[in-house]
Amino acid sequence: MADLKPLIRDRTYLKHFWHPVCTLKQLEQNSPEGNGPFAATLLDEDIVIARLGDELVALRDQCAHRLAKLSVGLVVGGKLQCPYHGWQYEAEGNCVHIPACPDEKIPARAVTEKYDCAVKYNLVWVRLDRSWDCTEIPYCSAWENPEYKRVIVPDPYSWDSSAERRWENFTDFSHFAFVHPGTLYDPAYKEPEIVDIDREGGELRFKLEPGREMIDNLPPDSPLGSFSYRAAMPYTINLEIHLYQNDKPFLLWTTSSPVSENICRNFMVIAHTDTDAPDDQPVGFQKIVLAEDQPVIESQPGSLYIGEISLPTDKISNQYRRWLRELSEAAVSGEEAFRKSLQTDVIESGESS
Repeated sequence: MADLKPLIRDRTYLKHFWHPVCTLKQLEQNSPEGNGPFAATLLDEDIVIARLGDELVALRDQCAHRLAKLSVGLVVGGKLQCPYHGWQYEAEGNCVHIPACPDEKIPARAVTEKYDCAVKYNLVWVRLDRSWDCTEIPYCSAWENPEYKRVIVPDPYSWDSSAERRWENFTDFSHFAFVHPGTLYDPAYKEPEIVDIDREGGELRFKLEPGREMIDNLPPDSPLGSFSYRAAMPYTINLEIHLYQNDKPFLLWTTSSPVSENICRNFMVIAHTDTDAPDDQPVGFQKIVLAEDQPVIESQPGSLYIGEISLPTDKISNQYRRWLRELSEAAVSGEEAFRKSLQTDVIESGESS
């Protein structure tokens, strides 16, 4: 790969976006009281999640004293207590108690950085850089939609791959016949449709109509249907499927959280209308699909490279890569350029919401 150049030179623009770091269930199960702390890594930053009083917070996972990880400590009386010397931090990240010197003035530098933190879709989201405040937690069409009778948030999973490669994998039509023959797709359909793609509201939006006749050669729980994608930059995909088998809606929502350049933590929401189906049925099928994808995607290098060969059928990933590069370069120029790149719509299909 000596002759290939990375597509993205500066990844700091990703700190302006919201990324999930754990499920609410993971946090609550991490301690008897359900308040954490919970350790996570986002963009190579070590973070601790904890409920301090009535607030769920994300802090740098480092005590200001001797740099021990706060995530190894405890939540005590609404404060996050360091495991080494018992220093206690409140929700803003300020140290408020030093047991060894209770009567001494607490040093002004006894602080750990606080990040934006929110709960949505039963996931805990973190934004490392709030300075421009121009991004939102991505859209999930099934949440609070009564049409979906069952909404499932499975346990997250990690891949030794970049979040960019995982995104491309989920939106790549050409691989279906080769990686998922007889699971998601009939292997006879090797030439995918080239679709219109819109940039709208910070999302890439596109649709696909696979051949209905494929359903005869696929398992009954294979979610084949009319595919409608809303892919929020940089890593979230809301895939609504109008199932061919029963004319009902089905949702696959996924987002990849960039732990580092070469590791991603992946989160899903699965929603459907079948109240009789156990939760492990659609989750189990997705695990089969993921097991087919994972060794292939992990065989790729994590970074995206400029010199990779692209075909017309790579249109979705090509436009995705172009927007990623624009966003990264715009962020170097400042807030105004970044906002313009993220919020300027480009409508190719002739349709807009």
